[in-house]
Amino acid sequence: MTNYEILKSAVQWISFVFSICFNSILIFLIITQSPKKMGNYRYLMIYFSCFAMFFSTIDVIVAPFIHTHGTSATVLMRRSDSDTIVNLQYVLLILLCSCFGVTITFFAIHFVFRYFALERKGRISYFDGPRLIVWIAVPMFFGIIWGTTVLFFALPTDETTELIRESVMKHYNLEMEDVIYVGASYYRRKSDGTLEMIVSSFIAASIFFTMMGTSFSVVCYYGVLSYRRIANLQNEGESEFTKNLQKQLLKALFLQALIPILLMYLPVGTYMTLPALNLDSEEFSKFVTLLYAIYPAIDPLPLFFVIDNYRIALKGYFLGCPGNQNRVSVAGSDN
Repeated sequence: MTNYEILKSAVQWISFVFSICFNSILIFLIITQSPKKMGNYRYLMIYFSCFAMFFSTIDVIVAPFIHTHGTSATVLMRRSDSDTIVNLQYVLLILLCSCFGVTITFFAIHFVFRYFALERKGRISYFDGPRLIVWIAVPMFFGIIWGTTVLFFALPTDETTELIRESVMKHYNLEMEDVIYVGASYYRRKSDGTLEMIVSSFIAASIFFTMMGTSFSVVCYYGVLSYRRIANLQNEGESEFTKNLQKQLLKALFLQALIPILLMYLPVGTYMTLPALNLDSEEFSKFVTLLYAIYPAIDPLPLFFVIDNYRIALKGYFLGCPGNQNRVSVAGSDN
């Protein structure tokens, strides 16, 4: 094992443990401390927390190496000695990639829900009853698209294997026969030394960036609308309780959006972009591996610190600190 692999393994396991702990605590708080005014938003948060634990579990099992070399972008995993298990490893590797598509869709749905709740025009009913199941299914659908794209356009080829062979040995001390991977190269080098575009790789990249761009645009659009709406709540005679609750939820949502932007959108987007420009990013890709593992553990933290009910409950559980009876609480009223 190289020093980097020891570090990577430690980060992945520590992140897994914290992800399970933090998300379990959050689910408990959502169930026991959430005001009724949060409505079906509670179910979305529980769903998201359960998925984050699933994400971190897959990540620690796969223990991926996110790697770039030249014009290639790949995700590697140590190969099992059993051919039967190798087939399962490919399933897990593609499943881990799909988790990214699921995650970025979650954030878009969260922001849509928050705005519908704020605008008070009845569209929050779109999340009631059977319709909620449809919203819950949307992230899974986008995850399937992401995984299917990998399956059709980013499976191993002899060309990619030979391209990254020396680099994988140099950085991880691994032979290509010791790993499995998904990924591809954007270009192939022709006999005259020029680069030829590999169309399938650019098709895959186009699908990935379309999904990322759509999710990010929805987050920005509904985030701005929600901010403006909250600014007008007091002028419309809304109670201090309602305005305070919405502010807390929106702050938590913005912080939860900032975390994936810094830990996922930007790193993964850069990881996929630089090889297309034939720019060296081997060392950066090691950093992306660590950020990808850390994300599910850090994601719940904003809710602990921003939502009054959760923060005060945690103080009571762990520090024995009673809540301030005079505060404006999101649990103080259901009106």
